Amino acid sequence: MSKNLSAESQPKLVLVTGASGFVALNVIQELAKTHHKIRATVRNINDKTKVDIVKRAAANSKYPIEIFSADLTNPDSWNEACRGADIVIHTASPFPNEAPEDPENQLYKPAIQGTKNVLNAAYNANVSRVVVTSSTAAVYNFGAKNTIFSEKDWNDPDKTTPYPKSKILAERAAWDFVEEKKNNGKKCFELAVINPCFIMGPSLGDSSSLGTSEKLIAGLLQGLPEKGTEFHIGYCDVRDVAQAHVKAAFLPEAVGHRHVIETKWASNKEALEVLKKKYANQGFKLITQYESTPSPNNRSDTTRMTKVLGIQPTSFENSIIDMAESLIKAGIVKK
Repeated sequence: MSKNLSAESQPKLVLVTGASGFVALNVIQELAKTHHKIRATVRNINDKTKVDIVKRAAANSKYPIEIFSADLTNPDSWNEACRGADIVIHTASPFPNEAPEDPENQLYKPAIQGTKNVLNAAYNANVSRVVVTSSTAAVYNFGAKNTIFSEKDWNDPDKTTPYPKSKILAERAAWDFVEEKKNNGKKCFELAVINPCFIMGPSLGDSSSLGTSEKLIAGLLQGLPEKGTEFHIGYCDVRDVAQAHVKAAFLPEAVGHRHVIETKWASNKEALEVLKKKYANQGFKLITQYESTPSPNNRSDTTRMTKVLGIQPTSFENSIIDMAESLIKAGIVKK
């Protein structure tokens, strides 16, 4: 099962799950720069808009992209998608548009079982390596101050809100899956995990699939919300996140590790100031008034990002502006 995954070797078939998502589209675009073959999954193969967006992301690929239909809640749907794949990059995850009324059934179970369904199919297909998209929501203790977080830290699932808890449980399910196979004397795929924070950078999707960060920037450009509270968190760029996934798919040093992807800790108020500096005289509203809050003075140890994966983070300012530009260009944000 331990195939040579050197990026310089023969082309590998890389499966990307949740292909129409913000991260996945950028991962596909990054993979298209390599000599590897790309296969992608979407929930509904008949959704032409989503399928076309995925195809556009892979436009520069040396090989035609393969697109399969697969659903996290349907274990059988993953068998065909994983068959013949060398590597699986698992980005798909349930994400609520609003606070779930029933977190157990709306978030936790789908996140855990969805991860297990993909990993089981990957295992049965003799996939060599799996890269799982987790989050710093599984790392950060959001009440901490003056703290340097690292891949060794785990957020407490019993002391956090539903979405972070779902990311913690899903990531733990992935590590437990591999550990259980090894404890039973079975060979298993290699596992690496990427833990991005709040992701900015250019959007490749459409208005029907905007993520939290895209909605934030689109809202600010249109004067929404009128008032709010400053919120501090780690920020990163989606292009760095995409690079991290692709590099973790091939570098031997990535195996068995989590990788925090972070540019810096900043706030929504700071993001607004970046937008004002660029767009204040271009007809956008930018009228949001944020009530200032003290910074917790946190940051993350990003040694694995910079030294192991070799990624130098895109600046916070460029991430904000490039996301805004992509939303304006796509017609999602209008003056």
